[in-house]
Amino acid sequence: MKRTGFYSTLLIALFIGLLSMSPDGASAQAVPDASDYERLLNNPRRATHTFLHWQMKGHRQPELAATTMIADPALDLDQRIERASQLLKVLDARGLIIDLESIPGDRDYTDTLSGMHTYILFPSLPEVFLVKRDTVWVFSKATVDMIPDLYRSTFSIFVDVVVDNLPEYMRNEFGGLSIWQYIALFFWILIGLVLRSITIFLLDKYLLKFTQKTSTKWDNLVVKEADKPISFVIMILFYLITYTNLMLPVTANYFLRTVFEVALLGSLIWLLYGMINVLSEYLASVTAKTESTLDEQLVPLLRKTLKIFIVVIGVLFILQNKGINVTSVLAGLGIGGLAVALAARDTLANFFGSITIFADRPFRIGDWIKIGEMEGVVEEVGFRTTRVRTFYNSLVSVPNARVADSSIDNLGMRQFRRILTRLNLTYSTTPEQMEAFVEGLKAIVQANPYTRKDFFEIHFNDFGSHSLDVLFYVFLKVPSWSDELQQRHNIFLEILKMAKEVGVEFAYPTQTLHVDSFYGDKPRQIGKEIPVEKLGETAASFGPNGGKSTPGGVKLTYNGDEVDFGAKAFRR
Repeated sequence: MKRTGFYSTLLIALFIGLLSMSPDGASAQAVPDASDYERLLNNPRRATHTFLHWQMKGHRQPELAATTMIADPALDLDQRIERASQLLKVLDARGLIIDLESIPGDRDYTDTLSGMHTYILFPSLPEVFLVKRDTVWVFSKATVDMIPDLYRSTFSIFVDVVVDNLPEYMRNEFGGLSIWQYIALFFWILIGLVLRSITIFLLDKYLLKFTQKTSTKWDNLVVKEADKPISFVIMILFYLITYTNLMLPVTANYFLRTVFEVALLGSLIWLLYGMINVLSEYLASVTAKTESTLDEQLVPLLRKTLKIFIVVIGVLFILQNKGINVTSVLAGLGIGGLAVALAARDTLANFFGSITIFADRPFRIGDWIKIGEMEGVVEEVGFRTTRVRTFYNSLVSVPNARVADSSIDNLGMRQFRRILTRLNLTYSTTPEQMEAFVEGLKAIVQANPYTRKDFFEIHFNDFGSHSLDVLFYVFLKVPSWSDELQQRHNIFLEILKMAKEVGVEFAYPTQTLHVDSFYGDKPRQIGKEIPVEKLGETAASFGPNGGKSTPGGVKLTYNGDEVDFGAKAFRR
């Protein structure tokens, strides 16, 4: 038999009770004799049934319920009746619902921990327990003696005095509650809300004003994040401490106690949730001082992770405190989680990809990167994707799993930006002009403040199909692509001006058709006619120690001094 739901059918029970009661209030049916202890108290379940059944409306026989209090022989019948009534009110007020089916019906039941003939009704109230005395089960003497203290700790003396002196009409019931209970319930809710408003007012009016005078801003954030959760905690604590004074039915009290306990734990989770915002603000201020921008992106990720962690742990803690086996729940979630993981493996891969990105830090926010065919500037790194702004201003979301598994060309991490080109001069360029042109290029590099001076390669490099090719291999030290383009512009413009001054021309792919001679004309002489004996002498003059040999290049002079524009020296 369960008392759960009994008061929800109170009207039916009263109606049946009235039909079965005689005019003087005694039961018309045969009632067990009060001295028949063996039948009323022969096991823990029967004793508990006797305690409950004979105090219910329609079955009220308080002298029979009082038989469960005989462990203290010093009490008379009226005192035992009062103790039984007080204990029932305590259990009802605390929302402790007795499930008779779960109580053992064995006459010789033995507690597995103590090895004694005892039975504790509720683990949350271990001071209330049954013992076997001779051949019957009754409430222990310790329990009977403690009932007044339990009653005083459950109900306020002021409430008892007020209720005892209420006029009779205030005791009339409507919908399962007395009129005074409706009035008390209204003011009880009102007082809790007023306490919450007063707490918020005090925190915002005085404590926040005090913290604003300090040199740090974190105490201001703490107060702002904590005022609402703390005020809610105070309101819930008031309700949790005082709800028993309403003397509501046991099912209502059980519901209220459960709601208030969950709300109290939930408000503490709410408080920790707000403190995570304070922590993230602090971390954001710290990361703003570093050179890397990727750690700034790590702060929102850490904030979301901590919030999810707090909520999950809080829910598990609430379930554990409400008697739910969290281990079995987690085991069930593990089996279901396997199926979810298989279905969401791409999402999980992207999540772990984001962790890899934050751990390896292959790029920073604002870096110019290239992943496969995609190229642009990194704007954000999230749980699932990395967002890249392309140079045609579209936003591309790249899955983090792909980013983690791809080769990333981080152009934004370059210390120097390269200029590699070949300058094509016409075949009409003389050796002296070529040497002057190459040295002029070196001079331009030395003059530009953004070029790398310790390493560059500028040489007459090849005889092309239509031009004489000069290799121009130079590095720029600039912070951005825009600056790179500007300096390329400046350098190339200087090259055009210098080429004009030197007198060389740039070649472009052409085909030149030379007509050697016309019909009837004498053919044009090609080259010079040099005696055979002179050819050997000329060739030898370009060899070692030859008079025409200049293996170091043509030496140019400026105001009579030799000029060298090499990478290692610049002298006159």
